[in-house]
Amino acid sequence: MKRKILSLLLAVAMLLSLMAGLSGCGSGNQAMTPGTQKSETFTVEDGQTALASEDGAAIDFGCLLEAGDELTIQKVSPASIDSDVEIYAYDFKLSSGQPEGTVELAIPYDDAGLGADEELLSVCGKYLNEQSGQWEDVLYTVDAEANKVHILTDHLSTYSVFKVTNAGKRSEYISDVNVYAAYMTTKQAEQLLKTYAEQGVSWQEDVISAFLNANNSLPMFAETNIPTLVSLGGAYDDMITEPFGNALTVLGIATSCTQFAYDAYSNGLTSKETSISGMKTVLNLGLNLASSKKYLLDSFQVAYVGVGVIDIALTDVMNFAIDTKYESTKNMYDAYYARPENKRRVKDWYDLFKKIYKENKSAPQTALDKMQSEIDNYVNKYWEVAASDWDSWIDAFDKNGNLSKYPWPSESDREKISSNYKAEIYDYLQVMFQSLSRDMYFDALSRREKEYKQLAAQLNTIYTITIKEQEIEGEQPKWANCYVKLAPLSDKATAKAWTIKLDDKSNGQLKFTLLAHETAGFPIKLEFFKTQKDWEEGKVAASTKLKPFTNTEKTFTIKTQAEKVDCSGTFTGVLHVAETGKDIDVTTAVTFEKDFGDGSYYKIVCSNNETQSTYINGSYFVRWSTGEANIAGAKFVFSADGTSFSASMRDHNDKEWGVITCQR
Repeated sequence: MKRKILSLLLAVAMLLSLMAGLSGCGSGNQAMTPGTQKSETFTVEDGQTALASEDGAAIDFGCLLEAGDELTIQKVSPASIDSDVEIYAYDFKLSSGQPEGTVELAIPYDDAGLGADEELLSVCGKYLNEQSGQWEDVLYTVDAEANKVHILTDHLSTYSVFKVTNAGKRSEYISDVNVYAAYMTTKQAEQLLKTYAEQGVSWQEDVISAFLNANNSLPMFAETNIPTLVSLGGAYDDMITEPFGNALTVLGIATSCTQFAYDAYSNGLTSKETSISGMKTVLNLGLNLASSKKYLLDSFQVAYVGVGVIDIALTDVMNFAIDTKYESTKNMYDAYYARPENKRRVKDWYDLFKKIYKENKSAPQTALDKMQSEIDNYVNKYWEVAASDWDSWIDAFDKNGNLSKYPWPSESDREKISSNYKAEIYDYLQVMFQSLSRDMYFDALSRREKEYKQLAAQLNTIYTITIKEQEIEGEQPKWANCYVKLAPLSDKATAKAWTIKLDDKSNGQLKFTLLAHETAGFPIKLEFFKTQKDWEEGKVAASTKLKPFTNTEKTFTIKTQAEKVDCSGTFTGVLHVAETGKDIDVTTAVTFEKDFGDGSYYKIVCSNNETQSTYINGSYFVRWSTGEANIAGAKFVFSADGTSFSASMRDHNDKEWGVITCQR
């Protein structure tokens, strides 16, 4: 089957289209009540696991339906929602209500007019919400060879295939996020989970990189390497970067776990290439490591059970030849399990195992152990109940029976009889294990869907920079009607999109999503231009680097009147000599003398700690607005808060011979 692959790049493009006013995922496509066409009603027979209509619409229900249940597949003709969208719809109804687990639907479509390369991009599955009348997204995959869309669901209703013939409208109706085929191969998933399990120094970056590479989403972040992506370019503090990094990580983990669950469900019982034991080993490592990380643990737990039930299904149970003298005893054994009160249908086993799973979601290995123990206990139950009064059991089974005809088997022979029955149980429970695995896969898909939406919400979060000028009574705003640009910008961004014009009071706002900011290269510096011409020519009048975002809103005030900063104190640091590369320890004493105009005079003495010789010694003017000290032979600048400084030491040719850096 050709499986439709989800690309995060396409998905994010879809998210952008949402912001542009398109319907994006397609939920919200209005549909009128569909008209009915051909209807076929089937009565489920004992052991039946799937049904199909004459024209190919089908449902695989595994062991969820019982003999006698009636299932109706009715072709319907919904009202057109768009001349460029063909809808192939069927209504699925069960006489007993809704299935108690996950089923797989298959809906045929006509691929006429679609090229081989565009078919996977032009077809999707949908569900008709009867209450709202809207076509909504479903978990689906496309089989382009058979011209069928497969849909996983736990609710029967009206489902359809949308065939979008106009390429320009695909994003309006097709949501790649809901494709339930895996985004990656099992080999890629295994490598990603092993990377996580190894817990290297950069494990989170490695997991994210493996995930983005595996599903072809890395091009979306072409302007950003992985460390920069995880840190959000330093433009956001830990309160924002950590949840974002975790969201990308958990989506990678969830995707890999979902691929394991997919492989177990689709191929575990039939393909020798699928290594169930290998997948369990990798998932077990992840479980142990994620025990303290709830945001990762759930994905591992669901996938572990999904793979584990197939592992149980593949249990190799021995068949033994039964000693002739115990044949009558075996007949008694068989008769016990044939009694209505003791007999278990496949559906009974499914309900029991599903209950075990739900009660032990947080302890997946315990759930699997209980499932296996349930089978072992069941096949040995007869020996427990009959051992107390064997003679009465013989008499109840055969009035003319006696111990010579029905001898009590040795422990070894009891185990052989039970083992043979267990082998039979495993054979007829294969469909039950398959149904359970499908449920686990559906759970894994639903969890991955949730993680995707959380990441999408973060990428679409809007951040705002509010710019305003300090008001000075009696003076006009200095930067009124000037231009402000966020810089520096990546090649993917245009200057126009990241530039605003301040109003008459020098007020303005820059608004952008996290995704847009990433695409632009995480610019965090404001550049001011006096006129549009200056902006066009790149003549920056002033600039300032903003501090990282701590929440979604940031305010920058243009200060037209300098504020005094106290730079006095003792500063320690080093003088790095350019010619020798040597670092010399220095101490700088800065003593306030007096304020004058827009600055202050300080006595500044910078001394060599070892020789006590001085590199700077005098009284110097420091401007408040810039922090620059007026020192001949040095470009000396205090930090904005006055707690540190750097000084580029220059010779008579204005060549730098050393740099002093000190902290108070």
